[in-house]
Amino acid sequence: MFLAIFTEVCGTLAMKYSADGPQILGMGVMYFMLIISYTSMAIAVKRIPLVVAYGAWESLGLALITIFSYILFSEPLGFAKVLGILIIISGIILMELGTEGPGH
Repeated sequence: MFLAIFTEVCGTLAMKYSADGPQILGMGVMYFMLIISYTSMAIAVKRIPLVVAYGAWESLGLALITIFSYILFSEPLGFAKVLGILIIISGIILMELGTEGPGH
């Protein structure tokens, strides 16, 4: 699951990098990372409930992309975005707590 999130974030950041820099390199990294991300996600959902896996993948990915966009590309990070990240993390925790089934 962590590999799926990490590679999704890297692939999305590479997309932004390709918009501002060498397109061939950025797009190549983006496609490679997204292939690994989707493959890792497919493996993860064999053990993790889909709602938790998908929620964590997209939500944590969004939070990390927001933070790294601020660090790497100087994109604004205001109160509303920080609050949104905290709400995302709270939501993932609540989804995990509310999921019952094998392994939970």
